[in-house]
Amino acid sequence: MHDRRVVRGSNYTSTSNLQVGDGDGTQKEAEARRRQMLRKKYVSRNQRGIIGTPPPVRGRRHETVQTEKYLEELFLHPPELDAGCQTDLFLHRPPSPPYVPAKTGCDAATEILDGELFDFDTEVQPIIEVLVSRTLEQALVEVLHEEEIAEMKQQQQKILALREAELAELRRLEQEEQKRQAERDRRFLQDKIALDLDREMQQRITAAKLLQGRLDEIVPEVLAAVDRIETEKDRAEFERQITPWLAKEVAHEIGQWIDANELLDDIIREILLHKKKLLQGEADDTAEEPQYDEVDPETEDEPVVDAAVEREEAEQQLVEESVPEEVPAEQEAQNGDSEKAM
Repeated sequence: MHDRRVVRGSNYTSTSNLQVGDGDGTQKEAEARRRQMLRKKYVSRNQRGIIGTPPPVRGRRHETVQTEKYLEELFLHPPELDAGCQTDLFLHRPPSPPYVPAKTGCDAATEILDGELFDFDTEVQPIIEVLVSRTLEQALVEVLHEEEIAEMKQQQQKILALREAELAELRRLEQEEQKRQAERDRRFLQDKIALDLDREMQQRITAAKLLQGRLDEIVPEVLAAVDRIETEKDRAEFERQITPWLAKEVAHEIGQWIDANELLDDIIREILLHKKKLLQGEADDTAEEPQYDEVDPETEDEPVVDAAVEREEAEQQLVEESVPEEVPAEQEAQNGDSEKAM
């Protein structure tokens, strides 16, 4: 049995959207016909190009809601209210009265006459004595402290002076040690250089002796080979190869001989000047002496004569040493002239 007044389903939904319960066939047909008409209406609207919200599903309905983050009350005419106020004139705050606490108890008073409590001159005497004694004691302590500081400064200055003297002596000893070490190194270097020069000189002398013996054997062979040259072309080629080297060596030997002569002249000149200075110094010393001896004019010229003799002997020795070196060059020049003549 069905009663239309009784609604089945939730009490909070609209009755129009609720599903109709089981009724008679007429009501069901009417409901189906109504739904078909609504469907045709929505379809025709969509076909005309009007975009709308699709219809709700069965058993539900559409509600207008806000989807923003903050909800806002929507109304056409908001409430209006008129309000007014009136301010008074600005007035300064009056000063606060002093705080006076309320009296409690009873007032009392005591009368004190002059001289009843204490005598200032009598009572202040021990306090003054203590202050004076403490001041004198502090002054004495400060004086003793200043004297002690002055004595400590003097002792410190003495110690610093002694330390400076020790440092100066140490620096002097270090400098002397450095000088001795430098002199020792210099002597060692001189000895090494002298040994090297002596060794080199010995090697040169040995090489010169060996070369001299070899040259005595080679020179005749070279001259014989030169004599065996017969054609003019070979002789010209030989002269073209030998002549520049021979001229260069001859010029080198002559230059060495000239330099040796100039060096010897300079050495002899320096020796003579040194002896002259020594003689002049000795003459000045003898002139300052109170005794005057007779001077023989012949003895005065003896140092000059000895110097001239020494110079001549040195030049003669140098010439004798250089002559053997020049002889092979002269012989080669003579041999070259003889070859040209041939």
